[in-house]
Amino acid sequence: MTTMSTKSVLRQPGATTAARSVSLTDRLAMRLGMALIVWSRRTRPKRLPVDLLLAEQLRRERAAREAEWVMLGATMHMWR
Repeated sequence: MTTMSTKSVLRQPGATTAARSVSLTDRLAMRLGMALIVWSRRTRPKRLPVDLLLAEQLRRERAAREAEWVMLGATMHMWR
C-alpha cells in the first residue's frame, strides 16, 4: 500500500507556490543576468584580420622552442 505525502494532501489543487518562493532580489538578479547574456551575444566584436606572416613567424618560433626543449630533454636523459 502506498501513501501520499502530506504536502500533496494538504495543498489546495490550484495553489502554486513557485512564484512566491523566489525572492524579489533573486528574480531581479535572474533578469539582469539574462539581459547581460543577450546583450553580450548581440554586441560580440568582429574578429580582427589575421596577419598571415606574423602567424607563420610565431609558428616557427614555437617550433624552434619545442625542438630546443626536446634536445635539452634528450641530453639530460643521456647525462643521467
